[in-house]
Amino acid sequence: MGVTRRLLAVGALALATAACTTVVDQDSFAPRPRAAPAGELVVPSGYSASAAIIPLPGLGDVHAVRLVHPAAKATILVSGGNGHFVNTSGKRIGALASATGANLIVYDYPGRGGTTIPNTIEASVEAGPKFVAALRERGWIDADAPVFAYGFLFGGSQAAGHARAGGFAGLIIEGSAADTAAVARNFVPAIARPFVRLEIDPALAAFDYFGYAVAARAPILLLAARDDETVTTQNIEDFARQLREAGATVTVALAPGPHGAALASAEGTAAVGDFVRAQTAGAVAPP
Repeated sequence: MGVTRRLLAVGALALATAACTTVVDQDSFAPRPRAAPAGELVVPSGYSASAAIIPLPGLGDVHAVRLVHPAAKATILVSGGNGHFVNTSGKRIGALASATGANLIVYDYPGRGGTTIPNTIEASVEAGPKFVAALRERGWIDADAPVFAYGFLFGGSQAAGHARAGGFAGLIIEGSAADTAAVARNFVPAIARPFVRLEIDPALAAFDYFGYAVAARAPILLLAARDDETVTTQNIEDFARQLREAGATVTVALAPGPHGAALASAEGTAAVGDFVRAQTAGAVAPP
């Protein structure tokens, strides 16, 4: 998360100056445009991959890769954290493939890997439904097969933004919560927290992570790592409670390890696999 160093620095400064205010804004959380690191996407065994530059009317293009398994009964649209690039996402893709056997769609964020949509809140609000519509039109999302949105950290908000388009069988969110202030405060050293006041840029409210998750009207799996200090298990439990109060059906699964390790664990893999299978019971792989 790009806010890390900024808030750590603020915390250190607060100790010296007795009090400090910092503003958490789009620049704090959004993945910054930059060139992709070296490497190629590792395609899981049994899968075939195809890449495309997908135009979103009025916004720009999205670079995406579809990974297809002949026995798949579902599709998962994958949104990584803010360090995510398609070509280095093989470990997470492999874990999802192992857990579910589903077809997978992975894509690059603005300014990365050939994606040209603006890196703004306004564009993010528009992009989710437009991207889903484009994937359906292209046939990458089969109208007759269940589709899921998965997101890790920053990608949790993007997954919710996709799922609000409707027609999703489930929403899987790992290591992410919609309470921006609570998550941002985790980055401030405990000793400095009494001296640091966080202000959330009101513009962030335009992208309604929590509202989108509720609007999806789909079962939600929240996957948490027990030793995660970036998005804590308490953050996840609070998120689950708020979602349930808003009428959502929510399952919380705990897995061992630090931030980012949940999906790779046996417990995390089992939780995701069980969740997807529960929502795809009776589905038949397309010919």
